[in-house]
Amino acid sequence: MGCVQVLSRAFAASVAMTVAVSGSTAQVAELQSSDWSKTVWDAASVGDRHGTLRALQNIPDDIDPDNTTDIRAAIDLLNENFEKQAEEREKQIAEKREELNKLLDEAASNDPEKLSEALATVLFLDSIVLDRKALLNEPQIRDLIRRSAQTAATAESKQNWLRAMELYARLNYVEEASQEYKDDLERQLVRREMLTLYVPERYWELRDARLRELEAIAQQDWDEKHAELEANPDATEEDYGELGDRPEIEGLPEYNPRGGDYEEKLDGVTPELVWSALAQGARHHISGTQLKTMLVAGIENLEMLIEMEDLELAFPELKQDASREKLLAHLETEIRNLEAARKDISPIDLRRTLNRLIEVNAATVNLPPEVVIHEVGSGGMAQLDEFSQIVWPHELRTFYKRLDSSFIGVGIQIINDPVTGDLQVYTPMPGMPAVRAGVRAGDYIVKVDGESTVGMTTDQAVEVITGPRGTDVTLTVRRENDEGEELIKDITITRDEIEVATVTGWRKLSPAKGDWDWYVDKDQKIGYVRLDKFAQDSTNELDAAINDMRKTGLNGLILDLRFNSGGQLNQAIEISNRFIENGTLVSTVNSRTEPPSIHSANKWKATLAGLPVVMLVNSNSASSSEIVAGAIKDYGDAGNIHALVLGERTYGKGTVQNLHRVGANAAMKVTTQYYQLPSGKIIHRRPGDTNWGVAPDLDIPLLPSQVNEWLTLRRDADVFQIDENGQVLEFNPRDPDAEITERPDPRDLIEKGIDLQLQTAVVLLKSQAPMKTSSSAMLGG
Repeated sequence: MGCVQVLSRAFAASVAMTVAVSGSTAQVAELQSSDWSKTVWDAASVGDRHGTLRALQNIPDDIDPDNTTDIRAAIDLLNENFEKQAEEREKQIAEKREELNKLLDEAASNDPEKLSEALATVLFLDSIVLDRKALLNEPQIRDLIRRSAQTAATAESKQNWLRAMELYARLNYVEEASQEYKDDLERQLVRREMLTLYVPERYWELRDARLRELEAIAQQDWDEKHAELEANPDATEEDYGELGDRPEIEGLPEYNPRGGDYEEKLDGVTPELVWSALAQGARHHISGTQLKTMLVAGIENLEMLIEMEDLELAFPELKQDASREKLLAHLETEIRNLEAARKDISPIDLRRTLNRLIEVNAATVNLPPEVVIHEVGSGGMAQLDEFSQIVWPHELRTFYKRLDSSFIGVGIQIINDPVTGDLQVYTPMPGMPAVRAGVRAGDYIVKVDGESTVGMTTDQAVEVITGPRGTDVTLTVRRENDEGEELIKDITITRDEIEVATVTGWRKLSPAKGDWDWYVDKDQKIGYVRLDKFAQDSTNELDAAINDMRKTGLNGLILDLRFNSGGQLNQAIEISNRFIENGTLVSTVNSRTEPPSIHSANKWKATLAGLPVVMLVNSNSASSSEIVAGAIKDYGDAGNIHALVLGERTYGKGTVQNLHRVGANAAMKVTTQYYQLPSGKIIHRRPGDTNWGVAPDLDIPLLPSQVNEWLTLRRDADVFQIDENGQVLEFNPRDPDAEITERPDPRDLIEKGIDLQLQTAVVLLKSQAPMKTSSSAMLGG
């Protein structure tokens, strides 16, 4: 197993049995307890969920006979919640099967709307069935995929970009394993980027028309159902209530032109910038992609722009057929010459080609030269992989801000409402200025300093909400009280440095940063830590949390890496080292320009070695999360540490990107190496791979409804509502007119079976120390 020393679990168990055979009665009882704990852990470690549940139920009578640890009740509740999930899964499958059969009948004529709806239903089924392969191999679904692909291609040929993108997106998700439609979707995404960059108002018009089309369909569907109720003499008020009000056709909010000038965004884009980025990309990229291949992709990207009729609004010269065809003919000649070349081109050849493209463009359609080289640069870098890119001058400041764990702002996460497009506060960050000023999750921001946010994107909103430290910004928010009455309120917030805590706990005790109850099970001293990303202070934050727990004892730890998309490599290495005393933590391989690197454990940093640990992951755990989870899994599988990974397969992003400055105002991010786990496994999902990322020891899938409920509860439980004086507002159930809503209780995640991954982790750790109480927990020294 590479550099990981394998310890046979069966051998270890037999040694323990031999040592204890001649022991005292107390030793025999201890052995029985140990055997049961080990049987449970081993079943989970090899992925036997049913075996794990059976082992848990076979708890010996001599373990905790007085039930001081509630282990038996916890096991019973876990089984009960798994049964509830199974019943809900079967119910949802039956409902969606019926819906799919109806849609397949309606889609027989290849109606694009019905095909798209049917694909969406297949996607939902794919997320809840236990045998996904069997589902996708059903003849009627294979036929649906084939006809949808044909319809998508037709839509693209007719330049119906949104229709093509919608179908290809759903096809790509359905065929994620084969990635058959990945290139088709990426092509549509490039078209969308061009529309949003060069003709944002036209893109708004296309989206508005599409939304009105969907709203009209919903209205027609309502009318048909309403007519059925009117014709039914047995229809009840409840039936009408379930139907709800007739949908309106409203479209998108009006167009907001802020930030819509492409000339400003392309300021600073030069031939030298693109030449340098492409040349360095070809030199450093892990794949060894030839420079001429990158240039061909860049020219094809430019061709795509020239052939998009919607872009004629920004570039009227594209309407001139003769000029456009002359330029396209030249581009095809350039491509043929590059493809026919027996060897790769040199950076000098690249410079000459870029100059030729600019000259021929000027003599034909006369696009701004920045547009030509921008599209060649974007297309060329995209040829390498999805993570290599040019960070253009207008993107550089935001790019660096995303890398940092602190910035100047008000401390809110914002989204565009998926239905209305309105700007909404997803969550105010605990302890930050917005929370202290009274901003709440779910608030709609209707104005910023008096300027309407109608049609404003999140990026545009960030630009106007952030600003110099110590300055004020006034957000006008819209919210509803418990009676459904709409309230409009101006909230003035003083901008400050926002330090985003990456480590959070089980229950927030106050709005203050770091004030958490870390115990998911206080009696058994089982800690819970969520790590949202790997930022510069993540290890220090984790150490502080562990130190807090060790003041009163720590018997086991859950490290939750779900929805953690990664971050800084050095932090992933440090955090892995907390659990692992010796050996390789991660290495990098296959670089063309850099030597392999090996990062090894330092036993003096392994402060959590020996502690039972369960790590939670899902398909949104990526990059640095996969490095930590992979190292823990490898050493846990080898029996070297008392740890396992639970949840769902991770994303599969295991590449190293190096950042190179390109000129004074731009940068280039290029993939140079693969991450390799201690076992020798490559994390990254490469084309054709069937085994990528980190597969959990114990696979516990959640229903989409459970995930949504878990995320919403977790968000709302972590945020305190605060008045303008900074005082916490307490919920009063006897005051129905109050604006204050009750904070949800995180215990509902377990008691109501919302988060079965977390609940399983808690029970597994309880099984490892069923007799331990506060007095015997591991204390810090």
